[in-house]
Amino acid sequence: MTTEALNAALSAIKSTDAFAQARARAIISVYHEVWGADRWKDFEVVAVEHEFSFPLMNPDTEGKSQSFVEAGKMDVLLRRRSTGRLTVLEHKTTSDDVGPESDYWLRLKMDGQVLKYDLGARSMGEEVQGVLYDVMGKPAHRPSQIPLLDADGVKIVMDANGERVRTKDGKKWRESADSAQGYVLKTRPETPDEFEARLIGVLREQRNDYFAQKEVPRLDSEIIAFMEDEWNLSQQILHYRSKKLWPRNPNACTAYNRTCEFFDLCTGRASVDGIRYHKVPNVHNELRLQRDGDRQLLTNSRVSCLRQCARKHFLHYEEGVRRVDGEEAEALHLGTLIHLALEAYFNHMKENQTITV
Repeated sequence: MTTEALNAALSAIKSTDAFAQARARAIISVYHEVWGADRWKDFEVVAVEHEFSFPLMNPDTEGKSQSFVEAGKMDVLLRRRSTGRLTVLEHKTTSDDVGPESDYWLRLKMDGQVLKYDLGARSMGEEVQGVLYDVMGKPAHRPSQIPLLDADGVKIVMDANGERVRTKDGKKWRESADSAQGYVLKTRPETPDEFEARLIGVLREQRNDYFAQKEVPRLDSEIIAFMEDEWNLSQQILHYRSKKLWPRNPNACTAYNRTCEFFDLCTGRASVDGIRYHKVPNVHNELRLQRDGDRQLLTNSRVSCLRQCARKHFLHYEEGVRRVDGEEAEALHLGTLIHLALEAYFNHMKENQTITV
């Protein structure tokens, strides 16, 4: 069954970028080797990609917001067979160090998702004991050039005149380049299949550097602080909206070595004219639910966007602006492919598991 789950996951990875597809397939293949059947023996898969919503509350007055509701989606909801406790499995991809002592895990402790999942589960009449973060490091390796070989399996080095080069003693063919002498090693581009196989080897050898899981417990003491943060951020949106003022944050334009998708709009190099940018009806593309009556959704993605840049939030969530070409940064595209693969992986497990009562 687990091999079939892997096949389902690999089949879900589809991209017009063959090397992005190869990278995602390599990660999922080794993920399966690291966290295969033994890891999930004590778990039942209760739900996959489960959406939830619950009222946004003012922690001071306990009044419900008339403008927003909290909303989100759990990657996987698990129930431990031995204890009956519920745990949310949250998938993450990152370029950061995921070692057990790295700052990455300290940052996750401040992640409001833990508390949002807890409150979301309570709204369903359940109680989540914690979040199991399922983290995959993204290998920085790129497609390379493969040396061409002759019929005897020897690398081919050419000089500036296009003649093949021998070693100094003239007995063998030279197999290494030398730019000072104009010697060039003949190569060809690595194929996606070769790239995938090479990455699988790297990930297998360094699996502890790329795959990690750690459970972050729910802390009751932090729930009020989370509710205060969410309420105040909702009031910030309403303030900006009422003033028609959405300040830009230039420091976010090229954060994490990625140029913001709205950079050309903010700098006046493009407009929302249907050529480079257009408007979409559904601003929460990760959710089926888009509104709750007259109330908008306050999601983790929306809050994160607001914290990055108020103007970016305005364009993305207030106006529903998107790039026409659907251009997506490589890191985000890889994360999407991994997420779709793991959705298929755990859906297969859910459909084929033995349920205990």
